[in-house]
Amino acid sequence: MSLKNTRNELINNGFIINKFENINLLIKTRDLILNKLKKILKTNKVNFKNYHKFVNDKKHKKIQWELASYFWRNNLHLECAKGIKQFLFENIGPDLLIQKKPFLRIARPNKINDNIGLHKDTLYGQSPYEMAIHIPFLNLNKKACLKFASKTHLINEKKLKFKKIESRILKGSKEHKLGKPYDPKIFDEKSYNIKSRPIKFGQYVFFTPALIHGQSINYSNYSRFSIDLRVVSKFSPIKFNKGHNSNYIFFNKSSTQILVDNYFFKNKSKKLSFS
Repeated sequence: MSLKNTRNELINNGFIINKFENINLLIKTRDLILNKLKKILKTNKVNFKNYHKFVNDKKHKKIQWELASYFWRNNLHLECAKGIKQFLFENIGPDLLIQKKPFLRIARPNKINDNIGLHKDTLYGQSPYEMAIHIPFLNLNKKACLKFASKTHLINEKKLKFKKIESRILKGSKEHKLGKPYDPKIFDEKSYNIKSRPIKFGQYVFFTPALIHGQSINYSNYSRFSIDLRVVSKFSPIKFNKGHNSNYIFFNKSSTQILVDNYFFKNKSKKLSFS
């Protein structure tokens, strides 16, 4: 797909499904996570698809936190992002920040608590400058994949109808840090043009946080493993370092930015760039 067509589809629909430029980097990350999962469960029989057969609810919470901590500690999402670097440069810019602790998602079959429902990230405080990327670690069919509502990013948020539901998730808790909202704002599938978007391993969804998306239940017969991460230009007019999942680190610096950093460092200026 040409850059022009990519831009038009993204702008008009609010999202685009694209292929990795270097799938080997994704494969490397997937294998590291799977090997870590096998070590935690102490069996080589487990894989992403059959994961749910090896855990109960209590064990699942513990494992997801352990896997996410391993993921964050080793900055595995940086390797993933390198596999789509050219796309990010073309659509955001070369001076690029990436979420320090992205969400590692695990949705077991028919487990409603493993999903956060259909939602819109800007209602949870995410800036429209902070673009989102959904990357699965296995093929997702129409029952396992996320759903996206095209063009809902163009609707005035005051006109959107959602329901607030009670949640047992505490602000700042491990579950909150894993991506579950403590104040859920959920949309009804019947109210908007929401469609399942099957996606293959080696593809990703790049979308605006203003788009309605998500899933209520994984109706497939296998578990879904994926990551959701945010990327943003260093020059976006937003406050960085806002919290556990809102901190950013540099993914890439342009040659100009490096020259700027060197200048301020050598001249002992306090006007150092974001780091």
